[in-house]
Formats: sequence, C-alpha cells, structure tokens
Amino acid sequence: MTDLEAAWDDVHENTPEGWYVGRPGYEERHDQWSMCAFDSTEKAIVGKRSREWTSVGQTELECVREMARCLGELR
Repeated sequence: MTDLEAAWDDVHENTPEGWYVGRPGYEERHDQWSMCAFDSTEKAIVGKRSREWTSVGQTELECVREMARCLGELR
C-alpha cells in the first residue's frame, strides 16, 4: 500500500456519516493542492456552509493527510 492509499484509508475511516469528501485538485496559480468536505445533511442556504472543511498541501499526499486529520477532529 502506498502512502497516498493509506492517507485515503484514513480519510474514509474518519469521515462522519452524511459527509461528502471531494477529490483533491491542483491549483496552479497558488502552487498547491486543495480539497473540501462538507456535511451533506446540513440545510442548504446561500453562502458558505457552517460545517465545511478545506485542506491544502504542497503535495497531493499532504493535502489528503490534512483532510484525514481535520475529519478525525470531528469524531
């Protein structure tokens, strides 16, 4: 198993019920990776969700590990 696969396993393990986790994407203008997660059971309103996380990293691996850590804090 690669480090990236292990990080994704941590994300899946730490994701609370009802949450959606997006795929990481590379942002060229900022030279970083980012991904978001949110509580899909939260009532939709205009603007930013109150239960939403965004993680960033210099590499895809750093980004996914950061998301796993953030989601782990929710549990």
